[in-house]
Amino acid sequence: MVRLSETARDERAEERRGQILKAALVVFSQRGFHGATIREIASAAGLAEGTIYLYFPSKQEVLRGVFALIAEEAFAASVGGDFSGGDDEAFLRRFLEGRITSLSKHAAFLRLSVHEADLQEDLRQEFYARLCEPFVVQFERYLQARIAEGAFRPVNTALTATMYFRMLMSHIVVQHVLTVDATAAQRAGEDYLGTMVSLMLYGLAVRPASAPPRDAL
Repeated sequence: MVRLSETARDERAEERRGQILKAALVVFSQRGFHGATIREIASAAGLAEGTIYLYFPSKQEVLRGVFALIAEEAFAASVGGDFSGGDDEAFLRRFLEGRITSLSKHAAFLRLSVHEADLQEDLRQEFYARLCEPFVVQFERYLQARIAEGAFRPVNTALTATMYFRMLMSHIVVQHVLTVDATAAQRAGEDYLGTMVSLMLYGLAVRPASAPPRDAL
């Protein structure tokens, strides 16, 4: 009998967990949390129903794992995007667009989660925290660096980062989850992101005109 090393067993278990969560994401997106069953998740994963319980003791725990999966994807979408003294507008567009693209892929799942308003409160709070905290930490670090460099005025960075996260989530919910006007959402997405970045950097104040080149004086 071939014995797996502890590392190999851990890797196999992690792979199996990922297999289950990806299948659960599909089933929850189609059926909702209340409509989905462990049997359907097992079938979508190509596993026996009992195998699911080896990794997740309940459907609630499967849902918690799906929340973590989506949050990790959203975080990964902006990893490596630290500001390095270049263009603030370009950095912010990349930072926000990565989150929007990542989360909008799961619009069907998010739509059903919003619809099922009686979803357990602790799970909804956990999902929000998983999405919010990494964004706030990264964005606050960026704000603090730019304040220290004298580029931005001093602000409450934690509050400001949280407000921008809520602005981002409002956009995702309205345009990609509720899809009030899908055609308008697709047409206006680029303009919306550009306007959001502009408001972040300049507010509503008139921007001063750039000084003419010295040799033009």
